[in-house]
Amino acid sequence: MNKDILTPYFTDEYTLERLSSLTNFVYKVSSQTKTLIYRDYSSIFHIFQDREKEVKFQQRLSELNLAPRILYSDNQQRLEEYLPYESVELYELRRDYLQVAKLLGEFHKLNSHQEITEIFEKKASIKVSLTQIGLQDKILEIIQNKAPQKVVDQLRSVFSNEIQSRILKLFESECLKELDLVIAHNDLNLTNFLKNKGQLHLIDFEYAGLNYPGYEIANFFSEMEWDYTFKEYPYFKISKEQGLSEDEKIKFVQTYWETYSGKDQVPQALWEQIQIGYILQNYFWLLIGALSYQFEEQQIDLEYYIKLRIQGLNQNI
Repeated sequence: MNKDILTPYFTDEYTLERLSSLTNFVYKVSSQTKTLIYRDYSSIFHIFQDREKEVKFQQRLSELNLAPRILYSDNQQRLEEYLPYESVELYELRRDYLQVAKLLGEFHKLNSHQEITEIFEKKASIKVSLTQIGLQDKILEIIQNKAPQKVVDQLRSVFSNEIQSRILKLFESECLKELDLVIAHNDLNLTNFLKNKGQLHLIDFEYAGLNYPGYEIANFFSEMEWDYTFKEYPYFKISKEQGLSEDEKIKFVQTYWETYSGKDQVPQALWEQIQIGYILQNYFWLLIGALSYQFEEQQIDLEYYIKLRIQGLNQNI
């Protein structure tokens, strides 16, 4: 942390509190008169992140009162407003899942704002991420001497020509061409929701970009089964029982589509995108898990996490 950037904002003593975050270092900086959020960027996931676009996007969102104002930013860190909202428990997201559907529908309508869409490449962000030339070789090179050999071998299996061909083939699916891309958050895990007076809000937009709406919905459905606030080893918990039922998923999609499009009939293409999204999001977070071996201290049991992501990939592909 570079404490020099805090000096202009704090004239009295302050304390630092590390907040939950899986892919960067986030601190609550508090004094008797002021509280701010400090983000210390990690370069570990630079393959999939663009901090300049992230900052521009959050600045646009703050103008719409959808995100905190950024007070200072450079290529290593940023300082932003602190929103005195509360963290959310997984049971609350499950209880209020239709509120999430409406929140997502409204968020996706941001694709009507040209000043926002022009920030991002006019392609699906998950396609851009997963079709990078030499991606698998880059990842293996990065983690070769950091991850256990067992994990490296598992990745080599996932990177086989057969599995990679199947994944690339998914991007040729007609359903991905039938619906407009939306402004997507792309990381709808529990820790990226806050609540204020009963209303849910999204935070942390480091993976945001244009994407398939079905991918975003599949990501939320999947993340409803993962609890990253679990205090005991392996420091996360996964259970299909804590996720949404099939009937609830149908109601979620119907509510989302009505909010987003104003129409009652959910297009078949969206249902098909969701099925593809299960595969792509498991593969993406598997890669993020592998890259996380670069951290000196892992926040979760990465070997177990990667094993589960591979199981999820194999079950759906």
